[in-house]
Amino acid sequence: MGVSSPEKYKIPEFESFERFVFEWFYKKDIEKEDYIFQPQWCFLCDQESNIMVDYVGKTESLEKDIQFVESKIARRLDIMRVNSTSQETGFEKAYTHPDMIEVVRLKYKKDINLFGYNGISLK
Repeated sequence: MGVSSPEKYKIPEFESFERFVFEWFYKKDIEKEDYIFQPQWCFLCDQESNIMVDYVGKTESLEKDIQFVESKIARRLDIMRVNSTSQETGFEKAYTHPDMIEVVRLKYKKDINLFGYNGISLK
């Protein structure tokens, strides 16, 4: 699933991650934007914020989570790795200003609370 209208985002606000966060993302209702920006709870929860799946895996523990699911379904999963970031160029380096972290926390607050990311620190 990608961006539905890529041309919509060929604007100055998308020239850097910092501009994106402070000049575009901060002002948007992300639940009404392209799927790529929407919080995960929109896909995994009902109207009352109840998680509707048996298990929620995380990219941070992907190998362990895949093994858990494989043990539950009694078959091997072949998960392709595409568009991955190396450890040397991790996403944390993109947060060049502490306020960027707070903007992202605010926008994804419900995800943070529902999926146990409260203790995550980017810097």
